[in-house]
Amino acid sequence: MRIIQTIFFICLLISCEDNDINKNTNLTLGTYKGQFIRSNPYAKFAPSNITLTITRDKFSGESDKEKYPAICNGTYKITGQEIEFFDACVWTADFDWTYILNGKFTLTTHGRKVEMRRSQNGQSDSYKLELQ
Repeated sequence: MRIIQTIFFICLLISCEDNDINKNTNLTLGTYKGQFIRSNPYAKFAPSNITLTITRDKFSGESDKEKYPAICNGTYKITGQEIEFFDACVWTADFDWTYILNGKFTLTTHGRKVEMRRSQNGQSDSYKLELQ
């Protein structure tokens, strides 16, 4: 009888499913299009349209506004609910380097839609994308 209860309990644990979409960080490979938006309490920023291509372990992309954000190419890794970009490009000093797609972002996926977000020094950067 105890063995049957143990087996039942193990089966119950295995069958439990977490349906929280915020924990779904499966990032489908392909080309994403969407918007980049920077915000902070003291300024209003215009959105820009971006394209981001994700391959097996590399990324590349572009924006319709020069260096806003600055997307070139490099590698990335996903750990849990976080994506970290490692930019491989050489940049000039004539713009704000916080616009470079580099570093850690919180990653949320839901179907074909992806959001990457980070906050630092009172401002927030958000990439809202959809798989094409």
